[in-house]
Amino acid sequence: MGELQRNRLRIAFVCDTIQGELGGGVVAARHFVDQLRKEHDVTVVGSDAYGDSQMRMAGFQLPLDSMKKMSFVMSRPDRHKLDEVMQNVDLVHLQMPFWLSFAARAAAERAGKPIVAAFHVQPENALMNIGVRSPLLHDALYRLWIDGLYNHATAVICPTNFAERKLRAHGLSAPTFVLSNGVPADVLPMRARAEKPAELADKIVVLCVGRLAAEKRQDQVIEAVARSRYRDRIHLVLAGGGPREEALRRQMDEAGIEGEVGFVSRERLLHLFAMADLMVHASEVELEGIAVLEAMRIGLPALVADGPETAAGEFAASDAFRFRAGDLESLTDKLDELLDAPALIEQARTIVRDRASSATLDVAASRLSSLYKAIVRKPAALPDRRHVSVPGQLEALPAPAEQPAEAA
Repeated sequence: MGELQRNRLRIAFVCDTIQGELGGGVVAARHFVDQLRKEHDVTVVGSDAYGDSQMRMAGFQLPLDSMKKMSFVMSRPDRHKLDEVMQNVDLVHLQMPFWLSFAARAAAERAGKPIVAAFHVQPENALMNIGVRSPLLHDALYRLWIDGLYNHATAVICPTNFAERKLRAHGLSAPTFVLSNGVPADVLPMRARAEKPAELADKIVVLCVGRLAAEKRQDQVIEAVARSRYRDRIHLVLAGGGPREEALRRQMDEAGIEGEVGFVSRERLLHLFAMADLMVHASEVELEGIAVLEAMRIGLPALVADGPETAAGEFAASDAFRFRAGDLESLTDKLDELLDAPALIEQARTIVRDRASSATLDVAASRLSSLYKAIVRKPAALPDRRHVSVPGQLEALPAPAEQPAEAA
């Protein structure tokens, strides 16, 4: 058997839904599968599995308005199909902490297959989406997921140091590996900003990117812009889709804020990153924040919420780009201070672009592949912990073999 064949693993990638556009965990799953299939045989298990190798499960939606508006489809596990998949793979990857993953974990254990589980959904996030803010319920859900899923894994993937700390604080004992989801290849560093259209030439373009949901706090960004000294010059763009789209559009109209709300194409999003003056990321619950990473890699600084339930504060260019999560006065003050100092924003462009230079999907997928191989070959030899891609610690990483060419 040749070296290529020995290195080619058979992987079951378990994810309730993988073809949607809403939710970082779903988008990251699809990106990783596409990359991993270049080197391995990946069977996608889920309600909308795709590609040549797949095992489809029946799909259903919870009877919750927020879940329907996010188009999130959960999978009803089929034990017979899961057992069939497990007989023909070397390793099982669990992407979501829901019913399908619990059943797939049990099937993997019956077949004696190693398990990699990813932490992409916070209990705080899941519950806030249905209007629940309860520390007791948060803790109960952490215990359920950790005792029933994560502590059964050979390794747990955490997108940031913050995510790893959250699991450890709630009793995780399994080995953890900090691996960023990375940004796709279409996100390229830019030395020069894209030109604004004529109608926005004299405007300050403030950009928010993310699912339009309660925990992302776009409502607070609208209020901060309404209170800003620069409100008449700001063009606010809330790019994304989700259950709060209509409510946010009404709020902007009532506040008299110029801007736009709603889902945008990938091409349009990349142009917004390239031309905006500042990004604002107010999410109170965030395990990583891929939108912030994408902005950083292009060279757009972000004013980010810094709090106990979000990792985004780790990505700020400096303290000037952090505000207290959930604090409207802090957000408004920091927004005005930054808009008072355009030279500071320009200086931060180079800082964030350099810090995110290695936070790419191809690097992340390569390291995930290496972890898979280590687990299959010598699972007992795994270290307890390994940092592999977190902005702010990128200096500790080996340089990628080839850096993407810079855009003009």
